[in-house]
Amino acid sequence: MTRSAELLRCEAIAWVDEDWPGWVRVRLVDADGRNWFFVDKVPIFFAEDGTLPGTALPRPAFVRCHVVVQQEDQVLVVSTAPDHVEAEDGTTQFRVRPNQLERATWS
Repeated sequence: MTRSAELLRCEAIAWVDEDWPGWVRVRLVDADGRNWFFVDKVPIFFAEDGTLPGTALPRPAFVRCHVVVQQEDQVLVVSTAPDHVEAEDGTTQFRVRPNQLERATWS
């Protein structure tokens, strides 16, 4: 099965560390309404959009992912493994709606 790279829409909500390259906390609300939180470096969530440590938050953020499977009612299971991004509890697969994804512009 060929899997395409996608960008999972999230929201950057807080700076964890503003020293270069910056660490940010990001929230994902999944298809079931559950909140998931990620903490990682700025380049993981903002691909060349000019976001620098200290930029005003909240703001849109993205996590690169792959679609694993489509479930019932247009729910997709995605994996955030391409960039080794995990939720704070170590989870890497999430149930999301198709409108939460965009095509990746980098490989």
